[in-house]
Amino acid sequence: MNELAAYLTNVVSTDALKNASSSLIEKAGKVAEFGKAAGPAFGTIGFGYGMYTDTINNDKSVGEAYAHNMASIITGVGVTAFVSIFASVGLGTIAIGVGATIAFEFAYEANFLGLQDGLDWAGQKFDEGWEIVTNWAGEVGQSLNNSWNLFNPFSTI
Repeated sequence: MNELAAYLTNVVSTDALKNASSSLIEKAGKVAEFGKAAGPAFGTIGFGYGMYTDTINNDKSVGEAYAHNMASIITGVGVTAFVSIFASVGLGTIAIGVGATIAFEFAYEANFLGLQDGLDWAGQKFDEGWEIVTNWAGEVGQSLNNSWNLFNPFSTI
């Protein structure tokens, strides 16, 4: 055992280990800076792609797709934030968030505990509310247009 320790001491110097460690820490810092910049972009792209896939390929309404994709994002971000409270933020923390998102998507596809049905219901309620708002806005716009036509000398009313 002493021979192995002596060999390692002669072959691997402490300075070499310090230099290698410093280099790895510096590279990890650069990756973390890139992640801070690219994270929101990837989240936005992922949300847009998820909306597209749900509406085009999965025959979901806009509200259903919105509910699904927001729940997926909230799961990943929420778990990552929760874990980062108790641990330093690093690749392990990010991996846990990605794992939570993958688990959520698996549970959604399998309709585990009615997850997909519940989110579809919420999305349908979102669609109904959106239709009410757009109809109301259209009626207000038409009323304003009719009111303007009362004062417009060139109106056909």
